[in-house]
Amino acid sequence: MRARLAGLVLLTLVSQAHASEVRNYFAPQLDGQRINACLAGGACGKPAADAFCKVEGYDQAMLFQRERTNSARSIDSNKVCDSDCTAFRQVKCFTVRSDLQTGKKAL
Repeated sequence: MRARLAGLVLLTLVSQAHASEVRNYFAPQLDGQRINACLAGGACGKPAADAFCKVEGYDQAMLFQRERTNSARSIDSNKVCDSDCTAFRQVKCFTVRSDLQTGKKAL
């Protein structure tokens, strides 16, 4: 019982010190165009998802899914793919902020 109570107290203290902010983007777009899953330099997947999240004000991507599409724009340039492109279907961004207020839950 004491171990359980100590664990709850520790969890409460840790969650008050740092909170995270998460947001899901489904079929993310920039200026009305889907986001290419590759950067202009050729890096695909996580680097492109991280770049998108940074543009949106988050630290990095924690999850992303890709799908085929007819058109997509690179997040780091004005380069547009006009046929047989791979775009993000979903990107889940997060950031850790110590300034976020966390709700206090009753134990």
